[in-house]
Amino acid sequence: MFKAAARLFPFVMALAASVPCLAAPAMWEVRDDDSVIWLFGSFHVLPEDVQWRTALFERTLAQADEIIFEADIGPQAMAEMGAKAFARGIYTDGTLLTDLLDETAQQRLREVAGSIGLPMGSLVAMKPWLAANTLSVGAMAAEGYTAQGVEFVLQPALPADRQAFLESGDQQLDVLSGASEAEQLALLETTLGEIDALPAVLDQMMAHWVEGTPEKLAALFLSDMGGWKRRF
Repeated sequence: MFKAAARLFPFVMALAASVPCLAAPAMWEVRDDDSVIWLFGSFHVLPEDVQWRTALFERTLAQADEIIFEADIGPQAMAEMGAKAFARGIYTDGTLLTDLLDETAQQRLREVAGSIGLPMGSLVAMKPWLAANTLSVGAMAAEGYTAQGVEFVLQPALPADRQAFLESGDQQLDVLSGASEAEQLALLETTLGEIDALPAVLDQMMAHWVEGTPEKLAALFLSDMGGWKRRF
């Protein structure tokens, strides 16, 4: 996330879990003759009791000329992205999500939605990519992962002229909404199949992050991503 004299990149994972309070998230320093870049991995959503700000992080943040985030998550940007996600992710031609699912998948969708308190009526209007995302977020919230993550804490506290972004919300939406129907259904299918295990996976990932053992986090993340590769 830091630039020139220092540039700090909080690279992101939208994950959370319940972990001990001792904080030691890893940071990486890259430098040449006239500049320093610090890398700091971040989570969008956190449990209420997670402490992640270390003395090294605070010093680096204070000294950074520029803090570079994945994307703008300020109130205006989030409101705009929410409206655009709704516009791109809701059927307007009379199609229902259940029209695309067999009976087994429909029943699983109802079970998962009921278990995390999401109304089925709202889900059936969504395209598969938005339904999958909504289910994942709902599952995390149901497990208590409701605290704002790194970017949500830092961005409002920093002057706009010290912030930059790697990509726009529109680019992120393009990736999700631009996937083929088959790819979106594969995403939804895997989400439904793996959502019961989500709390345990998040607990492990968050624990590795907070403890400063990124090699363990990377191994777990790559193992989990293997299931995604099989879907597409």
